[in-house]
Amino acid sequence: MLATKFRSRNGPPNASSLNHGNMAHLMQSEKNTLLSVRDLSVEFHTARGVVKAVNSVSLDIKAGERLAIVGESGSGKSIMSMSLLQLVQYPGRITSGSAMLEGTDLLALKGKKLRAVRGSKVTMIFQDPMTSLNPVLRVSEQLIAPMRRHLHLGQREAKERGLKLLAQVGIPDAEGNFNNYPHELSGGMRQRVLIAMAMACSPRLLIADEPTTALDVTIQAQIIELLAKVSKEEGSSVLFVTHDMGLVARFADRVAVMYGGRIIESGPTDQMFENPHHPYTRGLLESIPSITGERPERLSQIEGTPPDLAFLPKGCSFADRCPLSDEVCIETQPASLTVASDHTAACHHSDVVASLGERRLFDAEN
Repeated sequence: MLATKFRSRNGPPNASSLNHGNMAHLMQSEKNTLLSVRDLSVEFHTARGVVKAVNSVSLDIKAGERLAIVGESGSGKSIMSMSLLQLVQYPGRITSGSAMLEGTDLLALKGKKLRAVRGSKVTMIFQDPMTSLNPVLRVSEQLIAPMRRHLHLGQREAKERGLKLLAQVGIPDAEGNFNNYPHELSGGMRQRVLIAMAMACSPRLLIADEPTTALDVTIQAQIIELLAKVSKEEGSSVLFVTHDMGLVARFADRVAVMYGGRIIESGPTDQMFENPHHPYTRGLLESIPSITGERPERLSQIEGTPPDLAFLPKGCSFADRCPLSDEVCIETQPASLTVASDHTAACHHSDVVASLGERRLFDAEN
């Protein structure tokens, strides 16, 4: 099993059924929300037309929570995460939306206020440490700099904290590697240094964009365990961008699946793995090799390719790849509806997907 046993489903509450306990729970949930993103859209104006890389995305991350954003390459997940720190490069631009972090709209910040948030309240780990670390600066210089700038620590204090961080993220001989250059470290150690740098100022939110892509599976597991460890110890929330559902099952509290620039399903990890309600999510899970039961000759696969974000279809963007597609799917874009407790899906046939049980939606023999 990739996730814990699916919890019993409860229908969404309605106004007449909300008692004082329900209301208190909802108010507490809102109070615990660290980041609230609403109607975020990012466009790229190109010679081919307007590419809608992120299309009206809304999501919440609670304090201390680990949220995974999952999807194929080109789904918009990395652009969405970079837009939170206004790191989208020209010709891309944020065209709408807000990202409220403890009362501050990250998308409205400019100049010094934006730089004050980057590296302190919100930090980011990119997928390629060799392009993220400065090759001509020692690890010590790159690790100490954010602490001097944001925490106003002296040189000695910053060095002491830097050494503790390197030890915390599992760098062997922290003192010996403190003054090394990035090229003198292995890929796994460089990624650990990036994590140490990201945690240097005890951020409220850590964004990890495909942090294990270039690493072998053993190092991947170590990095995932490390991220879980430091987020728990520091109390930081994590936005984990990945295409690997296996890593999601090991790491995330909740999952949001992106397709065609939109979030098409989101919910607690165990619910998403045990009972997905969107055919795309179902297809991703069916393509994972099983370590139990009879092994099929071929793994299931989702035929076709993701939609062209410059020419999104009128209806559901997954319609031309979906076995359940009909006229309604082609003509009408599905709304995101609550299908279970804290679980939403944007699909006209979510009830059919949920009723499949052990049956496959995508035929492995096709």
